[in-house]
Amino acid sequence: MANDRDAPAENFKRALTLAMKTIADEPELTCSFGAEHPGITDKRVRLPQVTRDATAEDIAVTRGLSDAMAMRLANHSTSVHSRYLPQGQHARTVYEAIEQARVEALGARAMPGMADNLNAMLDKRFDEKVTGPLHKREDAPLEDALALMVRERLTGEAPPDAAKKLVDLWRPWIEDKASEKLDGLDDCIHDQTAFSRLSRDLLARLEMSDELGDDPDDAEDNDDDTDDDADGEQDQTETGQEDAETSASEDMEQGEA
Repeated sequence: MANDRDAPAENFKRALTLAMKTIADEPELTCSFGAEHPGITDKRVRLPQVTRDATAEDIAVTRGLSDAMAMRLANHSTSVHSRYLPQGQHARTVYEAIEQARVEALGARAMPGMADNLNAMLDKRFDEKVTGPLHKREDAPLEDALALMVRERLTGEAPPDAAKKLVDLWRPWIEDKASEKLDGLDDCIHDQTAFSRLSRDLLARLEMSDELGDDPDDAEDNDDDTDDDADGEQDQTETGQEDAETSASEDMEQGEA
């Protein structure tokens, strides 16, 4: 009898896992449901427990979490992300939030149903996160405000009601410092490398230059220059050897004459 009552929840879990595998294009993906914090480790996904008493809101939020993770698996390169990752902890947190906004926006733009699920997830997140009045920017995490503004630029979706004040506290300052950088994100939403570069530029505009560390593209250019210099030195060496051989040959001919 208990098994019959639990059947709808178990069927939902199986369907959700299959959907994640399809979206992420990861046939070996595994999904567990429990009390652990939701997250991804390699190809293992953790989601909240789903019971027979789950409400429609619970189902939508769980779908939103699974969609967000599946889109990250499908559209996120760990190597690219690490290459452009800032050194400072605050800048890293903001950079991570911007990238997650990118992969979620890709799903929301492609699939209206997924957009609804992601909206439900964000509504729940900020209903739980914003528990009191916000009066100044220090009360509102910059990474949350900026991620929601990036989402707004990429999808046209306004911030959740619970996060509106949070975003409004930061919006004038962010727009004044970096509105054109925000506008440029839409042009490179499908190119993680370009998006990561622009994200670093955005952070620099928001007074986090000292947390970025060395520009990884400069290091690549220096490597190319080093290779070019080595090639040039090799050419010069070979030319010098050829000149020396020619001179020696001429000297021998003159000696024989």
